[in-house]
Amino acid sequence: MDLKLYKRPVSSLSVTGDRVRVTPGVIAKFSSALSVKMVNIYCISMGEYSVSFFVDDADMEKARDALEDIVSKTSSFGALSILRNLGMVTVTGTEFMNKTGVITKLAGVLNKKNINIISLSTSFDSAVLILKWDDCKKAYETIGRDLRI
Repeated sequence: MDLKLYKRPVSSLSVTGDRVRVTPGVIAKFSSALSVKMVNIYCISMGEYSVSFFVDDADMEKARDALEDIVSKTSSFGALSILRNLGMVTVTGTEFMNKTGVITKLAGVLNKKNINIISLSTSFDSAVLILKWDDCKKAYETIGRDLRI
């Protein structure tokens, strides 16, 4: 299993609204606006009533300006909320595809150290953990030391 600790803080920009999930082109609309402003998206997380874009903290203001413009002009979206000073840890490996309970074990080792997962995005072979910036190094070390799959 590979583990990566991102060295710079990230920000979360979350667009909320009752129709976020059922509005066609939501991710394309927002990611295009971020691309125009030269903002790299590290991770996207979508819930029932929100979509969150995780970007480098240094790009937060450019990202906010790009997304606020769309939110203010579209009735499907209610608000834009921002969380700063977050960190990102990525865990990658074939274990995600081949073994059950990997996410449960990952959350368990962090829970034992009282580390809260703010957001979790998974794919076939990886998990991206969004945490408080101050918890990232501890989470990275804990996962590397205590996660047994």
